[in-house]
Amino acid sequence: MLLGQFSPGPDFLLILKNALNHGRKASFFTAAGISLGLMIHCTLAIAGLGFLFNSSESLGQVLRFAGAAYLVYLSARLLISTRSSSTPPPNPQYKQSNLPCLSAFRQGFLTNLLNPKVAVFISAMLARFLEPESTLAEKSLYGTIIVVQGAVFWALFANILQAAPIRNAFLRYQRRLNVGFALLLIAAAITAIS
Repeated sequence: MLLGQFSPGPDFLLILKNALNHGRKASFFTAAGISLGLMIHCTLAIAGLGFLFNSSESLGQVLRFAGAAYLVYLSARLLISTRSSSTPPPNPQYKQSNLPCLSAFRQGFLTNLLNPKVAVFISAMLARFLEPESTLAEKSLYGTIIVVQGAVFWALFANILQAAPIRNAFLRYQRRLNVGFALLLIAAAITAIS
């Protein structure tokens, strides 16, 4: 599960963007939103709706297109903010732009929830450990492990991104990196619908 989360994808890129642009608090709320998305994906997988997403092509397509549209929206906002802001000099005291906690949470939640690959991945992970006769308690335990592991991983990752050397390198190349983040989010959107 950890390897799947650490592979660069929409959640990874969003945490990276919010941690470096908006700081620890915004990135923690983003991680909390991702965790809620994971909880919903686990609940759906346990309830057997993961099978429905895999078997209903039209439902899967709607989910893919909604997720791709949201990633393009985030990319557009990032590109617009990059054009309108001036690059600050490298300075450890530099104040990051403010992203309201609710907005950070919503971004994390929607990015995770609208990613159909997460639904498929979690369904596949749970299928490896659960039997048809598994009890609800066993299924819930595995779902809880996935959610808690994700929450801890994303919070640690967000915290590491606040280290002074990483922060200073980001500030030095902030504009270029933000354009890169936006392009990567667009690439993730394209791969989501292809």
